Amino acid sequence: MTRVLVVDDHPVFRRGLVALLRAAGADVVGEAASGEEAQAVADREDPDVVLMDLGMPGEGGVAATAAIRAAQPGIRVLVITQYEDEGSVRAALDAGASGYVLKQAAPEQILAAVEAVAMGALWIGTEVPRPRVLAPEPPALARFALTPREEAVAELIGRGLTNPLIARRLGLSAKTVANYVSTVMLKLGASDRIEAARIVRGEP
Repeated sequence: MTRVLVVDDHPVFRRGLVALLRAAGADVVGEAASGEEAQAVADREDPDVVLMDLGMPGEGGVAATAAIRAAQPGIRVLVITQYEDEGSVRAALDAGASGYVLKQAAPEQILAAVEAVAMGALWIGTEVPRPRVLAPEPPALARFALTPREEAVAELIGRGLTNPLIARRLGLSAKTVANYVSTVMLKLGASDRIEAARIVRGEP
């Protein structure tokens, strides 16, 4: 069961997140309304994932993310915010966040993001502008003659997502995703998923 700390200065939204997470089976170990409070609760409760708002009074979410990650590198931070500009995304990721979703995302997308981040994957919501440095380099995959859908699946493999998470992300069935993954691995010439991820990321 994933242990989650919810950080947001708006009590109604925060309580809504708590209810959503608990209904999905997560263990909400604490709530916080500021960056300073988030650090204190994270230190005391040692959650697996911190859902972090960015715009809060006092120390904001970016600074709190950096502080929590520096003190407890094992904690994963998923930013959930209304800020959808590339600068905010980059600042959060540079601070050590493992994911970024918007508050208006569908509940199932938020839950999928929590699950992905808890498993160690990087999650950028489909509605979030992807920082240029995170965008896949077209030449790296162009030589494999992947279709646009296969490229999307390959990118998510490279980011460490499992088949069920890829299915949720792309709105496909598990069987369809499994077929795409098999095709992608064949075209990449990868013997297993780890090798496929390395090829997608351009690693030796």
